[in-house]
Amino acid sequence: MIECRRCTGGNCGRSHRLLPDCSVPYKHYEAELIEDVVDGVITEEDIQEDYPADITLQRWRQWAKQFLTETEGRLRSAGYRILDLSETFLGSRESLLDRLKERLENGWLSIAIRIMYST
Repeated sequence: MIECRRCTGGNCGRSHRLLPDCSVPYKHYEAELIEDVVDGVITEEDIQEDYPADITLQRWRQWAKQFLTETEGRLRSAGYRILDLSETFLGSRESLLDRLKERLENGWLSIAIRIMYST
């Protein structure tokens, strides 16, 4: 069951659904499988009966490029606005998502999705 909550901030009053960590909005497969495809753990050669088609894997990789670029921007913006990090931080070439991937062997996509859809 997908939990539903009503916004209490300001005058919004809208209802919002809270997706479980294993879900990716607008995708039919679990985040773990999509993460493995994006990371290159699963390739077209690994496709089994219950895996998606080759074209789906290609679409996921394309989607991930755009999604991760947007997520990187939101992370930097939040760090600057909320955490008062310097302008040098905004212009740095170091990827915050790469740092997240280094720290979390599995599950980084669920965190990135939560950042994107919860802000």
